[in-house]
Amino acid sequence: MDFIKRADIILLVILLFICGVLLIPKYFSNEPLVAVIYKDGSQIETIDLSSVTEEYEIDLECNPQAKLTVKKNSIAYTYAECHDKLCVNTGVLSRPGDIAACLPSKTLVVIEGKKDKSKPDVITY
Repeated sequence: MDFIKRADIILLVILLFICGVLLIPKYFSNEPLVAVIYKDGSQIETIDLSSVTEEYEIDLECNPQAKLTVKKNSIAYTYAECHDKLCVNTGVLSRPGDIAACLPSKTLVVIEGKKDKSKPDVITY
């Protein structure tokens, strides 16, 4: 028996092509991605994440201490001396509208940019 027909292969190629076309805007977006860092309610730094070439750390110099790691198109709390570590467990921020806060150290990181309305606002696990 011949399970795969010629029409099946053509249909599969067409579906793969459509999927590829739909993914192009995600990987080739020219929208700048900007991270804004706040400490004690004041803006202390703005980072253009789309132009980052090398990974580096930022020591926020707060009490309790917290550190951020900046990579191309992403930023994350990677170290915090607070007891619950919710900021570290937030994970990587890489989409416009993503927010992470470390309340004990009074710091906040917000990703700004054009928000994609087709994506969900919240991701749960």
